[in-house]
Amino acid sequence: MLMEDDVFFSDIKLDPEVSYFLYIGEIKTDCLNQFVKETLSKIHGRPFDFISILSDVLESYPHKNTLVINPMARELYRAKGRKVSFRIAPRTFASMVSASAAVNDLVRQLLDKQGQVFIHVFESVPELTLALIPDVRILGPSGHIANIWNNKLYQLQMLKGTAPLIDYRVCADAEHMLETARDLWGEWPDGIFVSQPYSAAGVNSFLATTQEEIGTKAAHLKGKFFISRYIPHLDDPTVLGVVAGPADVFIAAIADQEIQDGNKFRGSTFPSALSSALQQELREITRKVGQVMGRSGYRGIFGCDYVVDDQGRIFFVEVNARKQGTTMEMCCTLENALPADTPGLLELEYHAVMHNRFPENKMEIVDALGDICWRTYNYKLDEEAETNQIVPVDEDERTLFREVKAGRQDHGVIVVEHVGGRLAVQPGTFLGRVVAVGHSRAQLEEDIRLGIQQLKESIFETLQTQTTTKDD
Repeated sequence: MLMEDDVFFSDIKLDPEVSYFLYIGEIKTDCLNQFVKETLSKIHGRPFDFISILSDVLESYPHKNTLVINPMARELYRAKGRKVSFRIAPRTFASMVSASAAVNDLVRQLLDKQGQVFIHVFESVPELTLALIPDVRILGPSGHIANIWNNKLYQLQMLKGTAPLIDYRVCADAEHMLETARDLWGEWPDGIFVSQPYSAAGVNSFLATTQEEIGTKAAHLKGKFFISRYIPHLDDPTVLGVVAGPADVFIAAIADQEIQDGNKFRGSTFPSALSSALQQELREITRKVGQVMGRSGYRGIFGCDYVVDDQGRIFFVEVNARKQGTTMEMCCTLENALPADTPGLLELEYHAVMHNRFPENKMEIVDALGDICWRTYNYKLDEEAETNQIVPVDEDERTLFREVKAGRQDHGVIVVEHVGGRLAVQPGTFLGRVVAVGHSRAQLEEDIRLGIQQLKESIFETLQTQTTTKDD
């Protein structure tokens, strides 16, 4: 393949005996492709492998057949003489990939070779126009339908009477929003959550405790807003599911999120510490939400976030019409909890997208595994830093789950998706992700601390602060 100007790195070498699917996204969910590869090989009865089309600039890449599309990275490399790691918004990346001559050549080559090309994505977006090519199928929801469901105002309208919504007001612009908020402080004394219709990753939303704070952070913004009452709460559970149709919704598992400053996501812990009754209630609310999504044509994985107050009352926060940041851990959980011949999470999504139904032998986890726990921590920079060394991966994440489940390892921690050494890392970029697996929550605490320490030691001391934001 010729190195086009948008291609930052490529090492594609195709095996004529293997069929390939494309993964288009970030390195942080590249790990899911092993499950997709196994699903396609099982269903189609021939060997499949994957080609990862990434935006990430790393010291090295974890497997062969990687294509990095990032024209800005090439410009920065030319200007600074070294690699610069930074994050590209998913919609921007999807547009770049769809316009890339190198990617379009690759798709044509695969279509000539195998007649059909599947594309696996973390999030479906309308900008991924490769999906419009005949015989190219996205293994996920329609980009247009997912885009509608990621609009928070649409969610609130569609889920009235289905989910326990928090009091909210819709405002036409910033001026209207400021006027509306000013009159609500007496009614909503604990705080006001301010958001625009499309908010994610801590962008376009914040929790305010004073009118002045709202003015400072939002008076200059354009477009619609919605504001909602802040609910003081004890827990931030998230539920992952799959929609196959209006009446066919699979609930995978519930985890407890670690949220900072009202909307900044640090990671998740499984199993949830909530009571069995509350978890059952969360499952049923989420199933009803999925059924509403199914009636709109949505097919694929989704997540629902909630808060639970000190009286045990559940409040709906949002739908994420895409995979979640802990989808890999959910896949590993199902793999270890369910019988070997039971379809896994990504196999269920395949059947939902391709056939509008699940296989008859699907099985949900009714109770937590009981003997296995996990916790994740996403380490994201908010100031530029320089890495001095890579954090090596001593063990595959899937293997770690299997070893702990089988009792051959009591507990363990790994750092995955580290950017590598000798890179400049810009604010908003993931430095790496910590995954701890054990038999109790107490074991995870120290393991997570050790993983975070490894990440801190991988950068020079110029870094002043670090934080994580809602992932995805």
